[in-house]
Amino acid sequence: MRYLILSAILSIGFLAKAVSPMNVVDAGDNGPIAGATVIAKSGMILGLTDENGQIEIGGNNYPIIIRGIGYEPLEITMLTDTARLMPTVYELGEFVVTPADRPIARVVCFAREYSSGITGQDTLQLYCEYMTESFLADGKVKGYKSYDAKPSERKIRRYARITKDGRDSIFRPSHNDDIKDLSWFDFMAFLPTERTEAPSSIKSGAETDSVPGKHGVKFIYRKKNKQFSKTADVLSDHKDRRWSPWIFKLLGLTVDIDVASWTLAFKADDSDIYDINNFTSGTYNIHMTGRGKWIKKAFDTKLPIEMDTYLELYPVEITHHTVEEYKELRDKFEPIPFRRPENLSSISPAVEQLIDKIDSKTTAK
Repeated sequence: MRYLILSAILSIGFLAKAVSPMNVVDAGDNGPIAGATVIAKSGMILGLTDENGQIEIGGNNYPIIIRGIGYEPLEITMLTDTARLMPTVYELGEFVVTPADRPIARVVCFAREYSSGITGQDTLQLYCEYMTESFLADGKVKGYKSYDAKPSERKIRRYARITKDGRDSIFRPSHNDDIKDLSWFDFMAFLPTERTEAPSSIKSGAETDSVPGKHGVKFIYRKKNKQFSKTADVLSDHKDRRWSPWIFKLLGLTVDIDVASWTLAFKADDSDIYDINNFTSGTYNIHMTGRGKWIKKAFDTKLPIEMDTYLELYPVEITHHTVEEYKELRDKFEPIPFRRPENLSSISPAVEQLIDKIDSKTTAK
């Protein structure tokens, strides 16, 4: 991840005066927070904290925003060796019992996505908000299609910035704009489709437990601050912790993925069995290098492009339906008005400024 951070700093055109390691920890017990996302003052994604909660940050990237699932976002304005995130406390909700004659859960979610790209001296930023609809079955249900569990977009807003030759261009991308290809929402987003049981060690009182993969830790389980979470390192079984999906090569694109992780969070309870009914949020991270004719066409460059995406997904409504109701709702495919969850944290100031500028320009027209 060091080369990505240094590349980002240089490609934006700044000469970093200092690069300093930072430890990101829980404000309560000083435990390290792995997988927290760090966003620069420009809105560019700098990377994730490692398994020890550490990341190196160039001095000219400040102020930065640190985001970690289960924690309030934290703004750091100057170089520091330790950042302490405050836990987000969730109140325990009522347990939902699925009626036997209503085995299909309709899940409406709000999602937002931060994406950034670096190619040569050009930088690209894309921020998207989504309303999605999914249908999950409680066990095997005749007439249910498993692909309906995938979050399907029902409404979307996009905001973009392109910095080329030192000049900024801000706009709302349409579905035909090439910059939308920075989005990896369809590739990354998913909901918990199966029940997850906490490991026996956590049931006995431990806060964390892990499962090894071939080349690193594959899963990390945590139960803390009234929240249970499961984090996965998608590359833990890949040699050299890299993955080049063959399907992209069919499109004339080579994608080398060297960071891919996700975390699903749930309201913790004494049963220690978790599913969609106590799901509170999900975060998904990916970093990749893309090259090939698709890159040349989409971004007008022969150079490789470094891409980062950080995605948050929050359920805002869960209802239970019969198979007949599910089929009727699925076939409607209607837009869903934007709704933000109560536990939604603030966005990066750089992104907020981008949204305000574009919205005001659109309103003026």
